[in-house]
Amino acid sequence: MPEIGHGGDVYADGCGGQLLDFSANINPLGTPPDVLAAARDALTHCAQYPDPLCRALRTAVAAREGVSPPQVFCGGGAADVLYRLLLALRPRRVLLPAPTFSEYERAAKCAGSAVVRVPLDAAQQFDIGEAFWHRVQPDIDLVIVCNPNNPTGRICTAQQLAEGLMRCERAGARLLVDECFADFTEQPEQLLLTPLLQAHRRLVLLRSFTKMYAVAGIRLGYCLSADTQLLEQLYQAGPPWSVSAEAQACGIAAARDVDYPVRTRRYVARQRTALADGLRALGLSVIEGAANFLLFRSENTQLDRQLRTRGILIRPCANFPGLDAHWFRAAVRTETEQIVLLHALRELKKQNNL
Repeated sequence: MPEIGHGGDVYADGCGGQLLDFSANINPLGTPPDVLAAARDALTHCAQYPDPLCRALRTAVAAREGVSPPQVFCGGGAADVLYRLLLALRPRRVLLPAPTFSEYERAAKCAGSAVVRVPLDAAQQFDIGEAFWHRVQPDIDLVIVCNPNNPTGRICTAQQLAEGLMRCERAGARLLVDECFADFTEQPEQLLLTPLLQAHRRLVLLRSFTKMYAVAGIRLGYCLSADTQLLEQLYQAGPPWSVSAEAQACGIAAARDVDYPVRTRRYVARQRTALADGLRALGLSVIEGAANFLLFRSENTQLDRQLRTRGILIRPCANFPGLDAHWFRAAVRTETEQIVLLHALRELKKQNNL
């Protein structure tokens, strides 16, 4: 069987949904009722094909983002959009920080692109700094930055990314910014690059409904760009009808729900602090992340397996370039769930397994 290498695999070993899952970075408040209702209502039309162009969904997303519908492309999850982008662009070389989300490199290799990694320094909290942007040279066709970065949770400000975008434009490269976790930060308006879109055709923003609206099983993501010709190419870079009718209905409902992210941000901020404090109290080294997950280091390289025997799933990070088997990622969950995780870690510490 292939190695998936991601969090959220609660199906392994036949465990089904019985595990307490800290490995997937999903909104701990769950799916909004209006979004669930939209999916159920859409099922009554399941005999019909979904709209292959996602017209109503793109209109709803465009209204929320302050762009025009032709500047929106919707796909079956952010990963689907990512792969289409790489296949449409087929860049010679793709520049990535390390560590970062592994699908960027997989998508690049699928498109036949070479990958150039710039290692990030743990002593600097894995921040994406000048050394990374200095590598943006004419031999690079595409630069991908995740903001906040996964798995570190560290952020680049909009100003830092704007300066990076200028470097990309001077080098003739495109900049793809994955903003899927930006809504979980306390001040997303300081990160999001939507205001730069109209003046910069080489900028592409990748976003998802999966995390914030807890619809990972539905699969729905989108990208924004002023380069509408590029977005038109994405329809030819993958199969049609990639976004189900249920997903489109969920997306329309989610795009209209502007209050849910606000409530989520307040809750996640409190629980992120509580989780970080609890991990540090156990002697673990925690990266100061700004998203709905935390990266931490343990001397126990088997920590994920030992927690799994206790019914708890965390994300081992050894398969992230730039990290080793001592690093793990845990999602921010509810207060009750985090108490369970921290109790299990305390028990392991008593056994000198932390």
